[in-house]
Amino acid sequence: MGIWCCRRAQSVRKATSGLSALNLYYCRASPRSGDAARKCACATRVARTLVFAAFALLRTQGISMLKFLRRQATSRTRQSLVLLLALPGIASAAERWKIQFFYDKANSSLSIQDLKCPSTSHCVGVGSIEDRKGHVKGTLISTSDGGQNWSLAEVSDEPISLFFLNDSLGWMAAARGVWSTTDGGRTWKKSEGLKKGILEVYFLNPLHGYAIGFPKAVYETANGGKSWIKLAAADRPETGLQDTVYECISFEGPYGIIAGNATLPGTDETPPWLNPKEARLHRERQSTVVVLETMDSGAHWEASTSSLYGRMSQLVMLKDGFALALFEYHNYYTLPSRVYKVKFRTSSDVIFAERDRAVTDIALLPDGVALIAAVEPPGSSNQVPIPGKLKMLRSANLKVWEEMDVDYRAVAQRAILAAPDAEHLWVATDTGMILMLDKSGK
Repeated sequence: MGIWCCRRAQSVRKATSGLSALNLYYCRASPRSGDAARKCACATRVARTLVFAAFALLRTQGISMLKFLRRQATSRTRQSLVLLLALPGIASAAERWKIQFFYDKANSSLSIQDLKCPSTSHCVGVGSIEDRKGHVKGTLISTSDGGQNWSLAEVSDEPISLFFLNDSLGWMAAARGVWSTTDGGRTWKKSEGLKKGILEVYFLNPLHGYAIGFPKAVYETANGGKSWIKLAAADRPETGLQDTVYECISFEGPYGIIAGNATLPGTDETPPWLNPKEARLHRERQSTVVVLETMDSGAHWEASTSSLYGRMSQLVMLKDGFALALFEYHNYYTLPSRVYKVKFRTSSDVIFAERDRAVTDIALLPDGVALIAAVEPPGSSNQVPIPGKLKMLRSANLKVWEEMDVDYRAVAQRAILAAPDAEHLWVATDTGMILMLDKSGK
């Protein structure tokens, strides 16, 4: 008599017209003996590790994985497949997001809010450490050797975000204002004229930059942050002062966008339990997206608004005049997030939206490849306050998305991408982890 030793491999996620996910199974029949059981366990572990390489190999031959497996008539053929996949020539199996740093303390936790890598060897992250008593202190984490070693340092404010113009010159938005560094983040000096409410800082050159946030705040500097003046165009949208937050800014050459969100007054706040049927289908709070556009590096700005559901949290400019915009949904919406390719006031197309992938960050690499950092929500709700598995996806054409291999220990509620070039990629989490895409196969 024989028994079936079966192991389910990871789902291969592909956004195709008729097939969004494919579950692969590797099984072999073996006698009920200790030696055979050990061989079976080994074979299934190898198969699970190399399943993505198998799919890539077979796809190049125009054969679906499912059809291929159905053609296999014997256990020997399946074993041969495993041996074939183990050949060193298959490069895709080597890529894996590996944990480089993990803040693992029993009495405190680290939440990384932002990560920037101005060069392939130098990365700076900011966040906060909270102890069991609820005491919070600002923290900076950095590496100067490509992530081989990371060091922690305390900062005198609670950091929110970072911007680096080059390996030395950078700015930090924090709870009590804006700080600048001229030595790559080792020391920081507080900028005058800006206090609470700044969420993002962006500089076009060492002198000309912007600081955005709330309430309805956009400030501009022409002297490297020594002084700031409020941008008059920020007040043009007909939204409430206290209800409007500018939180996204991006430039591609002279074309720039500053975008934010405004909560509509009188929005229905009926608790979902009073109307569970509607809540299940559509309970996201309606808001207004506020957009400022410039075609001449900020000399002139045009304002526009549009009403929709969700919150725009990320914006990445493309070279063709379009942008990638991340919208996140809360409050029992049918999806946790959507990624759009948009040209404001003209067109928009959804390029990624999945029920079990809550996207928290997007990045565009110099070679045109797009990356998504997402979390698999635990349970049926979009926004359960419990960390879920970290999921990383990439696409070369913004249509077909490939799910990448990630260390199984990586969990988060939010993840942030940092990509100084197409070969050096990092992602940081609010659970105190930093992962790097390892292509060495070690």
